[in-house]
Amino acid sequence: MALFGSSTAAASASSPATTPSQQLKKEIENQISQELAVANATELVSKITENCFEKCISQPANVLRPQEDQCVSQCLEKYMRSWNVISKAYITRIQQSSNDK
Repeated sequence: MALFGSSTAAASASSPATTPSQQLKKEIENQISQELAVANATELVSKITENCFEKCISQPANVLRPQEDQCVSQCLEKYMRSWNVISKAYITRIQQSSNDK
């Protein structure tokens, strides 16, 4: 789940000099990050389902034919590989942007 967003123990641990408002701000930021990660994961599953179904299933039935099953598996693998590449590039860009500030 690290690709969708993560919160580290270091980020959530408060230092002795942290004020209550800073701690609250950090907690809210962590909660927003987690909610965004869930939203991203939900969107990914939705897109995979929609696109792979459209591509691979010509006539819906109670069971998948072997060709359909293989097509869906390959489609899923392609989406996940793409998602991982894009996520890593996005995270790298965000980190570079943060370091430049």
